[in-house]
Amino acid sequence: MIKKKSYGQILKNLALVSQIGITMLVPIVGGIFLGNYIDNLIGVKAIFLAVFTVLGIVISFMNLYKLATKGTRGDKK
Repeated sequence: MIKKKSYGQILKNLALVSQIGITMLVPIVGGIFLGNYIDNLIGVKAIFLAVFTVLGIVISFMNLYKLATKGTRGDKK
């Protein structure tokens, strides 16, 4: 049987992993959809798709950095 304290730690780690996945996935997928929409709207090939995909990747890594350093800084934001 799992102890109550370790069960809480498992749930905390699972929540962190889920948050990391969602934080990385949403900007990338949003960039893909937005870039594809603008490409279809204007009628060009994959110019905006590439730009917004790269932008989504950059934003997702910035969010990951903020999430990773949230508890290590001295400020309480």
